[in-house]
Amino acid sequence: MAAGVKSLYERTDPAVGFAGYAPLFLKHAQPNGEQIFSTASNKMEWFNMQSFPAKKAKNVTRIFCIGGSTTYGRPYDDRTSFCGWLRRFLPAVDPTRNWEVVNAGGISYASYRAARLMEELADYEPDLFIVYSGHNEFLESRTYNKLLKVPKFFRSLAVLASRTRVYSLLSDLINKRDAVLPTEVTALLDHSVGPDDYHRDDVMRDAILDDYQTSLLRMTHISEKAGARMIFVTPASNIGDFSPFKSEPSDNLSTINISQVNTLKLAATKALGEGNEVRAEAIVRDALAIDGRDPELLYLNGQALLALGHIDEARKAFTQSRDEDVCPLRALTPVRKIVTDVARIKNTGFVDFVGIVDEHSPNGIPGSELFLDHVHPTIDGNRLLALSIVKEMLREGIVTQSPTWNEDKIAEISSELKNSLDKKTHAIALRNLSKVLMWGGKNEEAKRLIDLASSMIPDDSDAHAQEGILLWRSGDREAAITQFREAARLAPWNAIIHHKLGVLLSELGRMNQALVELEEAMRLDPKQPNLHYDLGIVLQALGKNKQAEMAYRTALKLNPNHAESYNNLGTLLGQSGNHRAAYEMFAKAVQLNPDYEAATANLARAQKALGQ
Repeated sequence: MAAGVKSLYERTDPAVGFAGYAPLFLKHAQPNGEQIFSTASNKMEWFNMQSFPAKKAKNVTRIFCIGGSTTYGRPYDDRTSFCGWLRRFLPAVDPTRNWEVVNAGGISYASYRAARLMEELADYEPDLFIVYSGHNEFLESRTYNKLLKVPKFFRSLAVLASRTRVYSLLSDLINKRDAVLPTEVTALLDHSVGPDDYHRDDVMRDAILDDYQTSLLRMTHISEKAGARMIFVTPASNIGDFSPFKSEPSDNLSTINISQVNTLKLAATKALGEGNEVRAEAIVRDALAIDGRDPELLYLNGQALLALGHIDEARKAFTQSRDEDVCPLRALTPVRKIVTDVARIKNTGFVDFVGIVDEHSPNGIPGSELFLDHVHPTIDGNRLLALSIVKEMLREGIVTQSPTWNEDKIAEISSELKNSLDKKTHAIALRNLSKVLMWGGKNEEAKRLIDLASSMIPDDSDAHAQEGILLWRSGDREAAITQFREAARLAPWNAIIHHKLGVLLSELGRMNQALVELEEAMRLDPKQPNLHYDLGIVLQALGKNKQAEMAYRTALKLNPNHAESYNNLGTLLGQSGNHRAAYEMFAKAVQLNPDYEAATANLARAQKALGQ
């Protein structure tokens, strides 16, 4: 029955497909004629610049590090990533070999994208893959409508059965691929208003974890076919010093219950701020009796318990808070077991970074000592991870230890790397951290970091733009304009800055000034549908309806699913007396977004105008 059917390990992800694939590395000739692979220019937004010889020389061990932004080295770059540390450590550990460590970590890359990337890397003569993945599984918008109809008992067979052709055939029949994602990552973190886009969905959570397991198993198959070794690393996170991104009441709570919890939450926060941990813990306990899954309550409980010296209970509360975060951008507890099980079943190398971080954290509760934010290790945290990987490579016989490899050598290399980082490098890292915190709604922390970054690099346009956004959010629009104008002065070629400044000016009613900025943004980058839409709004406000109509139509040409442009175009057509065409525009807007209240109201008015 299963003849001719490939196992899931031998093909692309059964639940997630891609619109296309663009290679990470492209081959080109050096001035001396040597052929090398280097990072493609169109991938530089997500990856570090890396290069390596097209033909691997003798006595070279080629290592590819794969994963998301931690592998990349965020909020810094490749230099301070665990890959960068390995590149410095390995020649000192074993100078008898030549070592090539290639950082293939992609910002916002989840395991299914990393597995697809491995298919490319397998062609480049790899000796070892090191995989650190698991924080980004919930970052892209995916659907699993067919998968969710599969009985749980069937999905639970995936670990043992997914390598068989029978399972693969059944999976094809029951679980047709639902998600076809863009060629390159389009993360909610970059293209949403923030954590508000996330909602608790336990069934989806289980499906995504199942798919994560399948992705890791696919990676082992790719590695085996390439004749390369593998080391899996469990992804660790900050639980003690990073509050959840989003809370959401449990489904069974009444309005009265929700109000009670919110009141108790405020009281507990106040008690903690006053140093009354006993009262705070008692209040939180009462609140948790109403809603035991509220991540903010669980985090407050962890803080109170830790202050009272109840370490084990505090750690449990912090862990539960992370796992109940409605916006799960930290690897959930089951991820550690999935990585452990796959490594055991497939007999790969294994580094339990979660356990290592616990051992090196005060009270066994990971916090700011080893993490810069929710998941990204400090420079020393990455160093600790690299040393742990070296230890595993020694255990696996991948590397042979030199007599000169000792604590003094480690200290020497560590000092060299840290001294190579200048003030600008640290400032850019702070700016990157601020951006994540800003997205997560943690505006006070984001403002503190971006202020510090701006003081270190006053001529950085991105820092001024980020400060402008934070001021905009706080309601201080005049100060925001000042920051955006400075950003535009420093980077006059940046269309995004001119676009944001134009929108901000339009919100303040300065339409002529807004028009100047939006037209400049248009000159620099005419292919952004939202830019044409915003230009249409300003032109419409200035009474230039024909030009506004053209702007909306251009926005729809670039993005046929832009509901707002349909609505505004309908308004213009209705004002000109073309009620039938207006009706069609409003209907299309409502079809694209049934919750679009303005378009729904306009549709009703158009129906009335048509006598319907």
